[in-house]
Amino acid sequence: MDIQDKKIHGSSAITPPATPTSPSHFASGSTSDYCGPLNTLARQGSTASTASVPRSPSIHSHPVALQVFDHETLEYVILVDDKGKKRPIGSGVWSDVYLAAPSEPESVDQPFLLPPSATKSPPVSPRKSNDSAIGLYTFPAVPPLYAIKAPASTSSRKVLKEEAKILSYLSQFPDSDNHVVQFFGQDVRNDALVLKAMDGTLEDWIKKDLNNLDEDLRATKLAAVFPRLALALIDSLMWMQGKNCIHADIKPANVLTFRAPADLTSVPTIVYSDFSSTILIAPEIEVHNASPLGAGTWDYLDPSLLSSSAPAEPSAATDLWSLAITLLFLIIGASPFGAFRHNKYQQREMIKSGSPLQCLAYDDAGIKNVRKMKGLSKALGLDLHKWFAKVLVKDVSKRVDVAEWRYELERATTKVGSII
Repeated sequence: MDIQDKKIHGSSAITPPATPTSPSHFASGSTSDYCGPLNTLARQGSTASTASVPRSPSIHSHPVALQVFDHETLEYVILVDDKGKKRPIGSGVWSDVYLAAPSEPESVDQPFLLPPSATKSPPVSPRKSNDSAIGLYTFPAVPPLYAIKAPASTSSRKVLKEEAKILSYLSQFPDSDNHVVQFFGQDVRNDALVLKAMDGTLEDWIKKDLNNLDEDLRATKLAAVFPRLALALIDSLMWMQGKNCIHADIKPANVLTFRAPADLTSVPTIVYSDFSSTILIAPEIEVHNASPLGAGTWDYLDPSLLSSSAPAEPSAATDLWSLAITLLFLIIGASPFGAFRHNKYQQREMIKSGSPLQCLAYDDAGIKNVRKMKGLSKALGLDLHKWFAKVLVKDVSKRVDVAEWRYELERATTKVGSII
């Protein structure tokens, strides 16, 4: 069947990040007195290791049943631009992501051809990201647009096959679409993942919806949306943990957003995406972490993963650290390590130091960061510095449990009527 191309019209739909995403860096810093311990380290030259995060061990047991996209029942058409060319809306080490429209199957079975970039070897380091997914017991409702996550090279197919297993496993749970992006199956003709196209990422939303507001308006909007966004992210993390799933690459670019067209001013619905680094720790499941680069973007990595002598394995605790850094990004609109972005070696040393709350207060921009934290703390009736410090402590044994962390936020915000 010939899959004809269609032109991309004025749709605002975007899909999740392609695997994996590159970190975003913003100006950050302050002269606040609680960055004192960092002053000496910040001035020193850095010898940060550039080694990738260690790979997780493969789990050998009963295989996960792969969810296959039923192209004989419903087909898709890759959208093209005004020049008739397929252009990815996201590109990464392992994949290119294209928008596609549902279509009727044709009589001749011929899968769409991958773009010329698919013949190239993936780069050594991540560039960008895009991804989207969920699956159900029966063929799910057809979305307006699909996100087709196609392998960027022959070697990328293995990574997407393992990601398809993860998504197939998570999608079997009836409430999965409340927590992870909707997955319609893997297209066995080309190994692409067929996903639901979303509006964009949490990173996009922060940059466009929050950071473009003046300081007072941003503070008001942040106070209104933070409790629900934070609790939704925590709840979905707990849901994944309950399914023996370690995401291993939580960051704003791997959280997808959606808002109904008639309600564009509301708090967006959010779900996790990009499971190329995910680990399933259930003994009855067989999934191999196929990514040779391991997991994670430096700004969001737990420092225990970066030890040169005894690096830890990704775990529920390291996922919680990454989520906490993601929530800091939401509050200050930047990476807490942004003040050191001009010197990558120094920045990595600061990340390895395990002191993000001190780092966000470093240099001139840190004055604004601290003001944002204090303003939101007052609005929520919760000392956010102390709340984050219960998770963002380098010693894993001293961190609070995710359920306790969630309870403290919910209790405080409920008192001031922040949760609707």
